[in-house]
Amino acid sequence: MQSSDKQILIVEDNKHSMEKACRLIRQIDGVFIHKATNSEQAYRYAFEYHIDLFIVDIILNTNVQGDVSGTKFVENIRKIEKYAFTPIIFTTSLEDANFHAYAQLHCYRYFEKPYDNKEFVEVVREALRFKTVKEERKFYYFKSDGIHYTVKVNDIVYFQNDRYNVFVHCVDGSVIETPYKSNRTILLELQSDRFLKCNKNTIVNVDFVSNVDPVNRYIQLTDGHGILELGARLRHSFLEGMVKCSK
Repeated sequence: MQSSDKQILIVEDNKHSMEKACRLIRQIDGVFIHKATNSEQAYRYAFEYHIDLFIVDIILNTNVQGDVSGTKFVENIRKIEKYAFTPIIFTTSLEDANFHAYAQLHCYRYFEKPYDNKEFVEVVREALRFKTVKEERKFYYFKSDGIHYTVKVNDIVYFQNDRYNVFVHCVDGSVIETPYKSNRTILLELQSDRFLKCNKNTIVNVDFVSNVDPVNRYIQLTDGHGILELGARLRHSFLEGMVKCSK
């Protein structure tokens, strides 16, 4: 994934319904799916990451008669400033639940199960066209040898990882060795469109990119920070990301 990918949170307790929704959404390019089976998990994802679209089942606990915990989750999400207008799609087997969903919770769409697959995918595509305000983090946090550290995000030139560690290259020339995290995890934690994956081991801050040679596949960094390889498979998505960042 790239940091510009749209993040979707599916809140669904039914395994079959979750698998169906994920299978359909994976037809859409440039998305990352978070999966929560209950509201507790959903809250954690909502606070930890920047969600661009919520897909929520109204009933999250079939063992509780009259359960509408999905609706209560959305009621609380709407109280969070950054999610006040984020698109939300409800799915449910309940009848006539859509009045509250539309009128009170500003639901984007409402699907009664079983829903039409093609229509569902098209509605998800439409909802993802909404540009949500992303709160970029000012600091990157990590823990090493039991000690918590912070680095200003704007001071990070690039991340480089191997199988065991992540090396954070900073603007002052220092290199901080941190415990291993996947590129996907780093990008999700950064919540910034300014960082792009340029090869399988490297994520670069576009603010430090001087020029890109897509033919010879290298990236020249500013202020003597060196040259990075541009991976063949990532060339297209990286160049697209650079264009978006320049707008």
